[in-house]
Amino acid sequence: MKITFFVFVLFTLLLISCKGKKESGVITLQLSKSDYVDNITVPGTIQAVVNFPVMAPRSMFGQMTVLRLAADGVNVKKGDTICILTVQELESMYNETKNTNESLAAEMKKTEADNEFNISLLDAQLAASDVQLQISSLDSLQLKFATEVQQKLLALEMKKAFIEKQKLEKKLAATKIIGQAEIRQMKSRIIQQNAKVQQFEDQIKSMTIIAQRDGIVMRTEAPRMMIMGSGGSGSFGGPIREGTVLSPFSNSPVLQFPDLSKMQVSAEVAESDFKKIEKGQKVFITVDAAKKLATTGKVNRKSFMGKTAQRYSNSKVKFYEIIIDVDSCHLMMKPGLSAECKIILKEALDTVFIPTLAIFERDSSKVVYVNKKDKFVPVKIATGLSGSSHTIITSGLKGNEIIALSEPPKSLIRIETKRSESRDTAKNHK
Repeated sequence: MKITFFVFVLFTLLLISCKGKKESGVITLQLSKSDYVDNITVPGTIQAVVNFPVMAPRSMFGQMTVLRLAADGVNVKKGDTICILTVQELESMYNETKNTNESLAAEMKKTEADNEFNISLLDAQLAASDVQLQISSLDSLQLKFATEVQQKLLALEMKKAFIEKQKLEKKLAATKIIGQAEIRQMKSRIIQQNAKVQQFEDQIKSMTIIAQRDGIVMRTEAPRMMIMGSGGSGSFGGPIREGTVLSPFSNSPVLQFPDLSKMQVSAEVAESDFKKIEKGQKVFITVDAAKKLATTGKVNRKSFMGKTAQRYSNSKVKFYEIIIDVDSCHLMMKPGLSAECKIILKEALDTVFIPTLAIFERDSSKVVYVNKKDKFVPVKIATGLSGSSHTIITSGLKGNEIIALSEPPKSLIRIETKRSESRDTAKNHK
């Protein structure tokens, strides 16, 4: 714990101006009224009260890897690309589906061409069959002049040509039906594959995150967790940066937009000082990185979960987090900057306070030895606020006395009776 610079300077000057006889060996201090301030100074980090998270899309295809991520604290515009993710399995499935779709499209074109060729061939055969029937019909005009055998042969030829024509017509109709069915089936498969390709493309497109607002973006940290799978276990979490692997089940933002209109400071306080801090205590905040920006704030809340500070990795001393609300924010006060926080624990204006070491116990009372005519008189006092080195005196001293900082020897102590006190008072009135 520290006293204010003003009190320190005052105390130093008073020590320099201490009065007392050299032979007495007693160091004295001239009192005067001044402002008493007891405070501690702790380090902190500026953060926004409200943050607008930028969430990663849900992946149905496994782990996501961060390929590109906006720098911490950079200004972005709406529409800027701030994060690009990739999923290896998604990319593989997309390429495989796309290749399959291209193969199906080529196969369908071949099937359509083969079907058209077969139909054309059957059409030609059917036309030839029609010609043959017409020729046979012309030959039938000569049947009355032919022999009986020739008439039978010609009749059979005409019947054969007619049957061939019927077969070709049925084959042509079946070829068209079969060809159309095959083409419809292939088109259906292509439509399904196109839907998969579109689904994969949409998923890949969602892996590119676009800023939805203007402002400063801050990188985040995902909670650490273990994932067990058929391929073994994996660890996820920690600071998110390029190359970070994100769990498909993660619900943590990859970035966030802090609201700069409301800021707070997260400070770490040693266990020994933590109990002295109360909600509402005034805090003086200095931000060196922002041209030594100075502002004020108040203690908002305390965390009762202790931890070992990272900067003291070998220390067993526990530190506790306190949150300080900033009264007035400035554009230079950006999240992530370090801040020095001077927390005012106790404060009293225009009062008498003395070093605690100058207070002694005498006959179950607290006394201070006041210098009077080269002697030291024990004066009963009542105390108020007390710090680690100074205590406020609420009664017994007026603030213009000279007191001993160490207990005087008995030869220098004078016990005043009520008569002597009255006599001294009378002399003072004269």
